[in-house]
Amino acid sequence: MPASRALLILMRVCAGIQVVLGVGFWTGRWYQLVNVHRTIGMVYVLAFWIIAALAMRAPTLRALAAGAVVWGLVIAGLGMAQQGILIGDYHWVIRVLHLVVAVSALPLAERLAHPTAVVATA
Repeated sequence: MPASRALLILMRVCAGIQVVLGVGFWTGRWYQLVNVHRTIGMVYVLAFWIIAALAMRAPTLRALAAGAVVWGLVIAGLGMAQQGILIGDYHWVIRVLHLVVAVSALPLAERLAHPTAVVATA
């Protein structure tokens, strides 16, 4: 199995765990697992960046891979800062934004990890 495919599987597993933990946080439980959530988030972003780095070998994917590196920074920055953003009744907006920004990395990682499969079906 190519490294990018293994990393994509890792990202999917991390995403599933993160969503479950996130629901626990949203419902007011599991706050003791915030550090676990952050650690898994770091693994998710690192896997995303490695997929992007591997995709840089293909000239047609370089711009998309560079965008993925920037998107990983957005995911990490928002994740680390979200507890201090828009505190109060509208904090749910930041939570949803964090979820959308992080999950949206998966289709990008899919494209970078399987460039020919996506091109062939498009």
